[in-house]
Amino acid sequence: MIRQRVPVLIVGAGYAGLSAATLLAWRGVQCMLVERRESTSRLPKAHGLNRRSMEVLRVVEGLEEALHSASSAPANDSTLIIAERVVGPAIATLVTKNALDSTLVSPAKVCTAGQDRVEPVLLRYAEEHGADINFSTTLVEFRAMSEGVEAVLRDERTGAERIVFADYLIAADGAEGAIREVAGVKMDGPGVLAHTVSILFEADLASLLPSRGLVLYYLRHPSFSGSIVTCDDPNLFQLNVEYNPAFDKASDFDLDRCAQFVRDAVGLSDLEFEIRDIWPWKMSALMADRMSFGRVLLAGDCAHVMPPVGGLGGQTAIQDAADLAWKLALVIKGHAAPTLVETYEPERRPVARIAIARQIANYVERLLPDRQELRIPADEYDMLSTSIGYRYRSSAIISEQDDSGKAVENPLEASGAPGTRLPHVWLVRGGERLSSHDLIGRHFVLFAGPEGKCWAEAAEEISKSDPPLSCYRLSSDIADPSDQFLSRLGLSSSGAALVRPDGYIAWRSREGQRQALSVLEGAFARVRGMRSMTQSHQAEAESLFETGL
Repeated sequence: MIRQRVPVLIVGAGYAGLSAATLLAWRGVQCMLVERRESTSRLPKAHGLNRRSMEVLRVVEGLEEALHSASSAPANDSTLIIAERVVGPAIATLVTKNALDSTLVSPAKVCTAGQDRVEPVLLRYAEEHGADINFSTTLVEFRAMSEGVEAVLRDERTGAERIVFADYLIAADGAEGAIREVAGVKMDGPGVLAHTVSILFEADLASLLPSRGLVLYYLRHPSFSGSIVTCDDPNLFQLNVEYNPAFDKASDFDLDRCAQFVRDAVGLSDLEFEIRDIWPWKMSALMADRMSFGRVLLAGDCAHVMPPVGGLGGQTAIQDAADLAWKLALVIKGHAAPTLVETYEPERRPVARIAIARQIANYVERLLPDRQELRIPADEYDMLSTSIGYRYRSSAIISEQDDSGKAVENPLEASGAPGTRLPHVWLVRGGERLSSHDLIGRHFVLFAGPEGKCWAEAAEEISKSDPPLSCYRLSSDIADPSDQFLSRLGLSSSGAALVRPDGYIAWRSREGQRQALSVLEGAFARVRGMRSMTQSHQAEAESLFETGL
């Protein structure tokens, strides 16, 4: 039997798995992805990538443009409507193109492509950067050990098996995946909220739609609730219809019955159309009681399942992968301690929890306003803060004494506090206008005020022996025409902020420090789980951390 070794083995080629493969390979980490299906998804399923997902993916050169090109609708062109049927008055209009077009929040634009278009793009970029992708390949069994994971893989086309030993295994095998179950990881939460049938059909509805972009109707029809959404293929639509399993079963939805649902949803009894596919599924809200065990890391639907009302399910999967990719890359290359990977769960699990609460709230508000008891008020925040303003707390973040403890921050009112996302501000470098987010992605970055020369010198010194640490000093390296960057980071002209590859602020010093090298060296080591500095430097730096400096 063939034996192989690889730093990272990924199981599952959905959003989480393909994003992980792309971002790991782009960072120069050898990885292998296996998927039991023959190909990427042939069904649209999820629709759209939000700004935060595009932020974490756009670091790969060309990927942002490729994703937008895969969509039939222009960036940001989305319309969300609540109605009884497509033909007829709207009960409410939730989102329009202008509502989404806000450059105050992010340099990234919303991509409206469906999952059947997004996955092939991610696959192409993963392979181009060296990821080893294997379809029609099943994980037969695995054994988690302290030093890694041993897996038996089977090629379903030939029946041949091989053994792969990986330092880490990313379980991205979906809501029904076996890895979580084998490990005894339990799923907790409200459970199944609805039984649903999706109907993919082709029809000419252009004259009925309010926009040429992505159009999504939430349907409160007198006889059913559900949704209908445009797809990237011309004249293709996906209708989702909820049903009561006490009276119906999935097999009851034959062509004739589904055809009637299509007519009712559109509101035209003489509509000409063709049904292309029908598939049942369950709308659920569940979260794993842990997102890792040993060197096995759960991502995407394997770790959390949520109602697809608001798009956060796919986004959370992509962002799980992004968090894992930069951390694993540093650890595998020896630039961070293995404990850095242990920060994955404490950072990402709270994000999944509030995403689930927001999606349930969307479901109730948009489809079932009489089911308020389903909501989870303690974890519920507005959509913008939930999707792009979530906060992190872990040993990879050096929190300050006045940390509010809040789970989110309004991205339009950025504080610059450790654990929050780097505020998006338009800057100028070498005559080129760019976002603060265009300066991050591959390495840690230090941003310093115009009087923060001591920090710039410290960063340069540290980079001689540690992993790369870029530094951008206002007035010297970058310009801030709006004069907002320092205030949004909460810094004085002599302060500095250390930003992780994922765009999250790991540490800041509001003012300059006499011992800038010791302080920055200590912060940089601490957020990577390292203790490479001398004991005296460590004690000095940690005393400053405790004062919130």
